[in-house]
Amino acid sequence: MKIHRNKMILIVFALQLLMLLAVIAMVCAVSGRGRTVTLEMAGYDPYDALRGRYLRLSSPDSRVTLEPGSIERYENRRQSTIPVYVVLDTDPDSGISGFSYASLDCPDSNTPYIRCSSQYLRIYEDGAQISIQPRIEQYYLNERHADALEQSITRDSNILLRLKIWRGMYVVDGLTVDGQAY
Repeated sequence: MKIHRNKMILIVFALQLLMLLAVIAMVCAVSGRGRTVTLEMAGYDPYDALRGRYLRLSSPDSRVTLEPGSIERYENRRQSTIPVYVVLDTDPDSGISGFSYASLDCPDSNTPYIRCSSQYLRIYEDGAQISIQPRIEQYYLNERHADALEQSITRDSNILLRLKIWRGMYVVDGLTVDGQAY
């Protein structure tokens, strides 16, 4: 009985360790193989005593056009949050990317996209738009830079978020506030 219990404890510990290693491997794969994109963000509330040093960001593009022909398929989904693929377009002059459109089908590997969730659809005369949650709204601050960021970020700050994206997955690669990289 004691040997069986020891084996179970060892198996549970090994599974937890494997899960941690899988997350680390995924982050390393995205960081190593991913392409860099820069998104323009807006910031607010840089410090919360209960949660620590997190910078809350707001994406100006929380509503994205749904690709034509996908409205009926979107409405027929039964989940409360629907996975969508948001294709990114890069402005050739500034190098800043933005959300172009959302698709229910995974784009090809040459197209830069991120996988997001969506909760509702709004239909307008010129097309349909969906609300997306890209989950890039929280950025943990390095303690060395946290105080400087608290002082410098306002709602009018120019905030650029660099992401590494690969196959719809993404990792935060850096943050630039008013020209200062963090």
